[in-house]
Amino acid sequence: MSIKRWMISICILILVGCSEPTESEGPRHGPNSTFRNINVVAPKHYDVWVDKFFVESLSEDIGWRAPIGIVSCCWKKPHGASADWQTMPEVFLIRWFSFAEQQSYEALIKLENPEKIERKMKEVAPFERFGEVVERPRYNLVLGLAPGGTVVAWIMNRGENAIEVGRYQGKKIETHREHYREITERYNHDHRQFLQENGIELEGW
Repeated sequence: MSIKRWMISICILILVGCSEPTESEGPRHGPNSTFRNINVVAPKHYDVWVDKFFVESLSEDIGWRAPIGIVSCCWKKPHGASADWQTMPEVFLIRWFSFAEQQSYEALIKLENPEKIERKMKEVAPFERFGEVVERPRYNLVLGLAPGGTVVAWIMNRGENAIEVGRYQGKKIETHREHYREITERYNHDHRQFLQENGIELEGW
């Protein structure tokens, strides 16, 4: 490399190092965290397969698709499958297959007052961890998929401080059970006894 090219490279590195930090470069934890996440969860024993998950921010004119796949436990918890939050999500299109019901559902969800939800997510919500009180924003937007096609939306950093921000009903769509045969066999092996003893809970979510 020539001295001239070497000097240019050094200058570029200096300029990059002195540039203003972007939002993604901010702290991932703490009251001023820039970390934000979308989680998809299902109740225990009621696994689902999400084969379509589209998110759109109408105000920012941005849309993206997230590969979710299998979702197994736990209801009203900031766990399960997750997707990056590029900007405040406002509309979701979700299609999933319920293994317990052997039925597919689809839901088009439009959050009401997304700006208010975003402000609420930035508020600090304390929780206890290892005997100490920790303060974090409610940086998880969680969508719960329940039997019967029920979809519940919460914001939280832990399940104990979850706030419900929406409740929706998906519609039944044509089901191709053969596409999920192998996963269904594994699911039945793990959960058949529970379903035989308790049935499928369609209400109360």
